[in-house]
Amino acid sequence: MDIPLLKAFVTVAREGNLTRAAERLFVTQPALSLQVKKLQEGLALTLFERTPRGMRLTETGQRLLPVAEKALGGFAEFRAAAAGLKATISGRLRLGTVVDPEFLRLGAFLSALAERHPALSFELSHGMSGTVTRQVEQGELDVAYTLGAPGFPDLAGRFRVVGLTDFSYRVVAPPGWAGQVRGKGWRALAALPWIEAPPDSVHHRLLSAVFAAEGVQPHVVARVDLEPSMLDLVRSGVALALARDSLALRAAHAEGVVIADRVSLAAELGLVCRADRSTEAAIKVAMEVIEEVWR
Repeated sequence: MDIPLLKAFVTVAREGNLTRAAERLFVTQPALSLQVKKLQEGLALTLFERTPRGMRLTETGQRLLPVAEKALGGFAEFRAAAAGLKATISGRLRLGTVVDPEFLRLGAFLSALAERHPALSFELSHGMSGTVTRQVEQGELDVAYTLGAPGFPDLAGRFRVVGLTDFSYRVVAPPGWAGQVRGKGWRALAALPWIEAPPDSVHHRLLSAVFAAEGVQPHVVARVDLEPSMLDLVRSGVALALARDSLALRAAHAEGVVIADRVSLAAELGLVCRADRSTEAAIKVAMEVIEEVWR
């Protein structure tokens, strides 16, 4: 039993709808469904029943709802009291985001910030890594999630970066292309049709570096700036593209997308701020909280 599961239960009960509840909690609907399932399994009780109009509390759920609300109220009161003992941090934090909120743990990050610093408001701006990092450098954003090569060597000096997690990009190909990509290296893959991302994308930066090292140019047939659109084109049989390992494995399992087995690109997710602004109150607490969320 933990606080996020109680929040999931109370929010779904109040909204009566998984989609609306997920939006309020800044999580995806599948992630919220999993939280509800985990809570019910942990209690060995059925709290909701599905109806054509959404989620309805069972009699058991109705009896537990006020207890859960009381528990959350007590927790919020405790956190507020603790926050009141520290210097109040107010103002606005301008945050740049990339890819999907679930991968970033965005909901957990914003929830923790709101609980600890209730006078601090947020303004979110979504874009590609290169775009939001440039906005941080120009002072248009305070902090931003970013994707790059492990250790972010290109950001050294100008920025402070908190590394959050390592992952890999895989080359994905349309169903039926196994014979064209299995066992192939970068040179052979470059000759096949590719979907290219804009220069501000980490896809473009990582691929450009590896192809330059091989002395080849990819055969680009399409340029797309959204990961879901790139995967849709791959599924449709258009060309190759990069995809995060988790997305690539999911697409391979569910839709027959082929993963090239000889190549991959190491990458890292981080939160970045300008080095000369890292001691500003709002930015400092944001960097501290993100480390705790990912610890």
